[in-house]
Amino acid sequence: MLVPSGRLSPLQQQLLQELDLCDLPVPETAPESYLARDLDTDEIEEALPGLLWAGLVERRGGDLGSLSLTPLGAAAVRAAECDELTTRLSAVVSFADTVSAGPAPRPTGLALRRLAEGAWTLEQAKSYVRTGQVDADRS
Repeated sequence: MLVPSGRLSPLQQQLLQELDLCDLPVPETAPESYLARDLDTDEIEEALPGLLWAGLVERRGGDLGSLSLTPLGAAAVRAAECDELTTRLSAVVSFADTVSAGPAPRPTGLALRRLAEGAWTLEQAKSYVRTGQVDADRS
């Protein structure tokens, strides 16, 4: 997800994911909340102004209140999750291509590819690996 200063850093993404789970106290009032999440409070305090300015995070209750995720921040979290899943699925499809391009036809690679593409259900892919045929009732 793009923010005015560019892509979110891993630290910003981690903070948004934590805020997606629950609101957090501002770092200066409860550093232990961040330390428990393996977040450095100094780094958080540096990253926070950009997240606030971009509208991904908001302060509630003033400077001594809490931080919460805005709807835009929640969208950024979902977009990052979607990007990660897309990358993972692409890797699965690429691996399936490698397996299915072996010296002989490879039913497992083809079944994996069709499953990853969404062309087959899990049951169809299993059937193809076991029998070499796709159940016609499910295609």
